Amino acid sequence: MFRTLIQLTALAVITLLCAQPVAAQAPPVDPVTFTFDGGGAFQADTDLKDSEGSFSVNRWFVSMGVTYSWDYRNSIGLSAGGGAAKYDFDDLTVIGDGEPWDEIEDSRISLFGRFGFGEKGSLIIIPTVRYNGEDDSKTSDGRSWGVFAAAAWRLSPDLTIGPGFGVFNKLEDGTRFFPVLVIDWNISERWNLSTGRGLASSQGPGLRLTFQANERWSIGLTGRYENLEFRLDERGTTPGGIGRDKSFPLVASADWEPNKHVKLSLFAGVEFAGKLKLKDQFDELVTETKYDSAAIYGGTFEFRF
Repeated sequence: MFRTLIQLTALAVITLLCAQPVAAQAPPVDPVTFTFDGGGAFQADTDLKDSEGSFSVNRWFVSMGVTYSWDYRNSIGLSAGGGAAKYDFDDLTVIGDGEPWDEIEDSRISLFGRFGFGEKGSLIIIPTVRYNGEDDSKTSDGRSWGVFAAAAWRLSPDLTIGPGFGVFNKLEDGTRFFPVLVIDWNISERWNLSTGRGLASSQGPGLRLTFQANERWSIGLTGRYENLEFRLDERGTTPGGIGRDKSFPLVASADWEPNKHVKLSLFAGVEFAGKLKLKDQFDELVTETKYDSAAIYGGTFEFRF
């Protein structure tokens, strides 16, 4: 799956490089931008509330992308990435006979479009196809699709804001709909409130409050809603079933940006309102349990060229 994503990305790069400007405005100095980013996060061991046992998680993700901007208000792009989340349940865990799932693979490919309308409006659309599942699960059973769409208006030089929504299909029957707020607000010379994203965002962007300490350093506070859904393999205690991990992480971060091409970040925080859910292949609930607030920490990197 990940190899296919790399091939599609390479094809998209060629396509974008061959694209011709369609707007009258002058293009940016560097109309084509390449990115390579990723990171890792560790969730410390935390106890289950409604069942015996505890668990911890190690996550990593990397992606690469290309964007073509034919003027300052219009751009298209593509990104592809992959990673994994390694769950470690202790010996006392009851759900799923002690090991409901192990390592969950995550692969995705997304298109991105930003188009200006009127004097101050922008339309944003991001369709995504992803795969989430254990190593031996069927790719078709772990595949899902969705789209983010939003419209935003520049109300002043310091404020751009607008509504949006996300729609994703579930691995079982049905779809998931949720609202999205697009905002970029310079509250003051050093403070900014904006739509933010996490490591391999699973569902919808969050909100980030940033303080710009100087030209290179900034600190921030980010909150978001995470909803990870994945297909289980045929060898576990729930063959072909579905696992879900939901939480609300709130993290503080320190970001170092020595130049326009490099950004490195360290973060630490807490995941609140966590819940694990296990369903069988017929979409029948097997068990679910909340878990205690869990410490999380890690780092991310981003290279632009």
